[in-house]
Amino acid sequence: MMDSAPLVFYTLAALITFSSIMVVAARTPVISALFLVLDLFLLACVYASLNANFVAVIQVLVYAGAILVLFLFVIMMLNVPRVRSKPRIKALDGLLITMVMVAFLYMLYRVIAQYLSPLPVESAGGSNTEAVGKLLFVEHLWAFELASFLILLAMVASIVITKKRAAP
Repeated sequence: MMDSAPLVFYTLAALITFSSIMVVAARTPVISALFLVLDLFLLACVYASLNANFVAVIQVLVYAGAILVLFLFVIMMLNVPRVRSKPRIKALDGLLITMVMVAFLYMLYRVIAQYLSPLPVESAGGSNTEAVGKLLFVEHLWAFELASFLILLAMVASIVITKKRAAP
């Protein structure tokens, strides 16, 4: 009997790749945000297939559920017009940028994997979820708060940048 885990992973990877491309290639910001929601749901499926159920639930609740819905409201509230222009980046430029980004992310992965140890599967006093919670909200609380502040700052900056100036 053949193991179906690689088939599930490769199917999810292909769907994530397609939806990620559509996030960038969509003509309207709302459609891009909806493809990003699909992308984050598919990533949660990858986490669930790896038995990282806590991370999968957090992925759906926090990212796909809260942050992206907030992004959609901001996009709809700003009412960004549809722009019909020629793309500034050609296909060859996009391929080159993609190859550089993949090489950078691979080198970053190698460096991080060398210095970080994986989370324990089972802690002595509880589950993996408890270990992740203690690690996130006790040891890395300031990084967590900084990340939430940066998200808020990016949203305010995007509103300020795109807001039309009132005529005097």
